Amino acid sequence: LTRNQSVQALMNFFGSQRSFVNKFHNLLFDEESDNCADLCLLLLKHCGSSLSTIRSQAAGSLYCLMRQNFEFYGNNFSRVKMLITISLSSLVGGSTFDATFSEASLRRALKTILVYAEEERPDLQETSFPEQVKDLLFNLHMILSDTIKMKEYQEDHEMLLDLMNRIAKGYQNSPDLRLTWLENMSKKHIERSNYTESAMCHVHMCALVAEYLHMLESQTYLPVGAVTFRFITPNALSESAVSDDVLSPGEDGICMGNRFTEAGLKNLLEAAAEKFQIAGMYEAMNNVYKILIPMLEHSK
Repeated sequence: LTRNQSVQALMNFFGSQRSFVNKFHNLLFDEESDNCADLCLLLLKHCGSSLSTIRSQAAGSLYCLMRQNFEFYGNNFSRVKMLITISLSSLVGGSTFDATFSEASLRRALKTILVYAEEERPDLQETSFPEQVKDLLFNLHMILSDTIKMKEYQEDHEMLLDLMNRIAKGYQNSPDLRLTWLENMSKKHIERSNYTESAMCHVHMCALVAEYLHMLESQTYLPVGAVTFRFITPNALSESAVSDDVLSPGEDGICMGNRFTEAGLKNLLEAAAEKFQIAGMYEAMNNVYKILIPMLEHSK
């Protein structure tokens, strides 16, 4: 699928690929490998093909992948959702973007996937699967539009940051990705010496990590999730809006990075405090330290 195959060859490959996923789905969903990520990227790339036959086959394969993951994990396909979202960002904003990829074609393929979800068999219609597919496609449309617009507004800082914020919201169900985009926003603010705004990005990152740590294991010296950060900014409460289909902590590599640890939270809090200090926002810096000090005392 990575090569430039003829239409006839691709048509057969897609059929074989769907059969393989059906028979050996554990190789994609169980093992700690990049197979599923690679497949999502290639299927999305072919969804952007200008040839309708290839596009429809790729859309069918992508939909089958979602459904298989949903059934395999017992009414949940969050991992595939996350991988598809990452793949889309890679396609429209990364090195894999090429001239054969069409945004308009991809939108048509996403519409085809929506039709598949709406015409699903009755037993799946009664589950949350069709609704989850709609939510995913809505986010993909938003991210697709915003990521492409980012290239147009490289010189317009305020518009660029507004778009990045919307993209970050699109990753609400993928904590790792949201954290990455908040960090990207923070770096953009630093480039313009907007230290208060950069610090606020870090506060949101802290609230997100704290929410995860509180879900994992509540400790008296740790903040009680995002609600603890409302004294710095009420906007931090948005990080507590975790949807029902977000994977449980640590599953499928979600929230497994170094930042989703107590040490990671300490580093984020210290970075926020440092930026508030540079900005002269000493009251906000004090509120950050009120959260940080109990953690430092506990670890001596």
